[in-house]
Amino acid sequence: MSAPNRAALLTKAFKVLKKHYKPVSPPTDRSVLEHLLYASCLENSQHEQVDDVLAKLQENFYDWNEVRVTTRAELAEVMSALSDPPESASRLKRTLHSVFESYYS
Repeated sequence: MSAPNRAALLTKAFKVLKKHYKPVSPPTDRSVLEHLLYASCLENSQHEQVDDVLAKLQENFYDWNEVRVTTRAELAEVMSALSDPPESASRLKRTLHSVFESYYS
């Protein structure tokens, strides 16, 4: 017997996953930057939690630059609904800093 190839294994795994999970379609009214920030917060968290956190960030801060210069501890407090707030805050700040440096270096 030959070992099944990788494509067949991936196809089978995808079918099983598709039975148990439904895809989440992203909102169309977000900018590319907001999608990038959403993705940086999504690791190990639920979509609904990230939606709430991003709404809270937009409500509590003037703009994304203010979020970029805020301390990680303060961001972690605002992002407390996520599974790992300090790590999510760190990823968010790194993403914002990277975007800032690419435009203003």
